[in-house]
Amino acid sequence: MGLQNGSASPLCQPKESMGRKKLLIVDDERLVHDVVARVLRRDIDITNKLSAEEALNDLEDELERGAFDVVLLDVRMPGVPDGVDFYRHLQRIDPARAPHVIFMTGDEHMASALGETTKTRCLTKPFSTSELREALSAFLVGREPSETGRSWWPS
Repeated sequence: MGLQNGSASPLCQPKESMGRKKLLIVDDERLVHDVVARVLRRDIDITNKLSAEEALNDLEDELERGAFDVVLLDVRMPGVPDGVDFYRHLQRIDPARAPHVIFMTGDEHMASALGETTKTRCLTKPFSTSELREALSAFLVGREPSETGRSWWPS
């Protein structure tokens, strides 16, 4: 399906060194990876991990160096660390290199509470492609899309 995975790819280079934006998806549901990749693969480089533990084990150095612009992060995943633990880890990275985080959850109440508590965008599953693009656009252009009236997505 064209999903890119692993630390040997050019996706793990510092984001300043390449022109395309870089997204890390951390979710235990393969369907989420497949759908997001199908929608975004022409516009953004994507790296997929099926757990927070896998992401930390495989990509910790890349995360510290600022290799990703945005992390699309599932809140509830089996094992430890879960999505919230992974978010806490990302908060310890130098803010100049830390990726933006967009949480995903199937629990509407959790989405609302988490968004208010962390001041982070939280998408409620299932979400539409337009909701996904809007959430990502806010971070990948460096300002809220409403400030410019348009997004960074090609027409």
